[in-house]
Amino acid sequence: MHDSREASLYLVNFMAWADEEILRACSLLSVEELNRDMGISHTGVLGTLRHMFVAEYDWLVRLRHSMTDPDADPAGNAFYARAAPGPDLPELTAIWRPVWPGWRAFIADLAEEDFDRDFYAMGNRIPRGRLIQHVGNHATLHRGQVMGLLRQMGKQPPCTDLFEYHLLHGAVHEER
Repeated sequence: MHDSREASLYLVNFMAWADEEILRACSLLSVEELNRDMGISHTGVLGTLRHMFVAEYDWLVRLRHSMTDPDADPAGNAFYARAAPGPDLPELTAIWRPVWPGWRAFIADLAEEDFDRDFYAMGNRIPRGRLIQHVGNHATLHRGQVMGLLRQMGKQPPCTDLFEYHLLHGAVHEER
């Protein structure tokens, strides 16, 4: 990766691919399996997927807002505000897919020097580029949880490893 934009776009493209893979695998679950309380922090599969979506959506809102006012959080009505229980999996998938192009557009339009500029979010200051890294890492953490839940249900989760993404997108080269 040569610059923050290229690295951030690669991370977001990986995140979108891996999120899509896990959503596809979860679409094979029954409503009961999706909603089963598995005793984890976001209850189960659907609760964890909803949490992932909200994080990706709301952090993008915060980053977009910070371009006009880096010292203030956006108004609460700018965030995703659907009350529990929240969308079912088909609706969640439909509202999630437009978020990934939003991330790509935000990163593509961000001036290189703005990746290192701090903005205010949730009582803290953080460089925009570091926040983008956090969002990708956060999604990976929770995809791993969903994969564990799938295994507990006797299902085979997809491979959403970054190395797999590298293989699929030509970032790994065979030794000669």
